[in-house]
Amino acid sequence: MRGAHTTATDSEQSTRARKKRRDDATWAYCAKSVTYLVAWSLVSGLIILLNNWIMHYDGFPFPITLSATGPLCSWAIAALLVLSGHTRLERRVTFRTWVLHIFPIGVFTAITYAAGNELYMFLSVSFIQMMKSLSPIVVLFLLVVFRLDVITYPKLGGVLLMTVGMVIACYTEPAFSGKGIALMVLGEAAEAMRMVFFQHLLGAQQFGLIEGLFYTCPANFFFLCIGIAVFEERSLKEKVHYSRVLDNPLPYIAISLLGFLVILSTLGVIQVCGSLTFKAAGQVRNIGIILISVACLGDHVTGQQAVGYAVNVAGFAVYQVVKTREDVRALQRGFADKNDEKQFGLIEVP
Repeated sequence: MRGAHTTATDSEQSTRARKKRRDDATWAYCAKSVTYLVAWSLVSGLIILLNNWIMHYDGFPFPITLSATGPLCSWAIAALLVLSGHTRLERRVTFRTWVLHIFPIGVFTAITYAAGNELYMFLSVSFIQMMKSLSPIVVLFLLVVFRLDVITYPKLGGVLLMTVGMVIACYTEPAFSGKGIALMVLGEAAEAMRMVFFQHLLGAQQFGLIEGLFYTCPANFFFLCIGIAVFEERSLKEKVHYSRVLDNPLPYIAISLLGFLVILSTLGVIQVCGSLTFKAAGQVRNIGIILISVACLGDHVTGQQAVGYAVNVAGFAVYQVVKTREDVRALQRGFADKNDEKQFGLIEVP
């Protein structure tokens, strides 16, 4: 009897311990997700507003050059961390891995950054943020095609609701530019592909954040330099332009550092939450940017656009609740499977 009682007590303690580990893992996941999402929202919002100020108010109309400062600064910091021994490179990048995974990230990142910054020369800040809300459905489609995510009716409903909200918001926008819209389509398509390759690199390939920066940023910078050489080099060499940087370097240094923080927090969000959550979170951030643009930059938002934003936020809430529940269930199943393996002697218990 005493032995049976002891066995039952041990079983209850084991169950409580497993439940505590699952709960701890759930809270850790939620805390990590919120930290990365908030950090990314703040720094990416700041860099958008600072980019717009530099190009329009400081008179430096070179969006590709501004885009290149982020990857350059990011690689320099990552290389310093690696050389100092703070970060160890856990993965060896073969030529095949570079061609299949890092090369496409470099190409699509360069297109995304260049087209994204060029937009601000043709369209208002608020309208650009509204149009960006059409991209989550493209990202979901690509993730399903590449078998990196599984589509469900609740997730699809949330993404479609976000899209409907943005269609309502954009319907009455008068500030259309054919070149601006073409750049938007190009940039969003490249961004969607970039997210898919990043999710594969950080998920299936299991690269760390600094490790990801170390390997991908040189490719990003290389292809952006090609864009600079083709589109901006001749004008950039004029004294009236480069002297602006020399006379007032602080905004340009800030752009470089913010670029590093944006890239690092982007990788963190994709690694923890997935690329579609990253794009969906961008819609909420965009609302904050639009409010600041209305208050500080003189942009105009109609009542219909405000209704569209409300619908968009509702869609984001639906999607994020569903995706978070899926991630937490997967995390809990992983802990349960690991404990079952220990219980039946399938893996060695230290």
